[in-house]
Amino acid sequence: MATAGFLVWNFPKAHIFMGDAGSGFLGLCLAALSLHAAWIHPPLFWAWLILMGVFIVDATLTLIVRMIRGERLHEAHRTHSYQHAARRLGTHKPVTLTVAAINVFWLFPLAAAVTLEILDGFLGLAIAWLPLVILAFMFRAGRPEKTSAVFPSQDTRNG
Repeated sequence: MATAGFLVWNFPKAHIFMGDAGSGFLGLCLAALSLHAAWIHPPLFWAWLILMGVFIVDATLTLIVRMIRGERLHEAHRTHSYQHAARRLGTHKPVTLTVAAINVFWLFPLAAAVTLEILDGFLGLAIAWLPLVILAFMFRAGRPEKTSAVFPSQDTRNG
C-alpha cells in the first residue's frame, strides 16, 4: 500500500519519482519478503523470482551489456529495454499495460503452478524468463539510445 500513491500519481503519466534510493529500498524489501516466504514454503522463492522476472531480467541484462561495452555502471543512463520501448512507442502507457499483462497472464500462472508444486521451480523460472530475455534483447537492453530500434536492421544509424 505504501507504493499505491505512486500508481495514483504516475498513471498514465509520471508526475513523481521514487528515485534510486526509493526503488533500491523497495527492492530490498521485496528480497527480504521473498526470503521469508521461502523459509515458510521453499517453492515460494521460485514464485517470487518468476513474478519479478520483468524487472530482474531487464536490470540484469542491461547491467551485463553495459559492463561488456565498458560503460561506467554508476553513471545515469536510459538504456533499459522498457525505456527503449517507451521511446519507440512515444509513451510509457502501452509499455506499462504490456508489463501488467505479462505479469497477470504469463508470469502469475507459472508462479502459481510452481507454488502448488505442479511445476518444478527451476523449470518454471526458465519457462517464465526465456521470453523475457528475448524481449529484452529485441528492445536493446543496455544499448545506447541511438540504437534503440527493436530490430537492428531497422536502425539506419551506425551503432
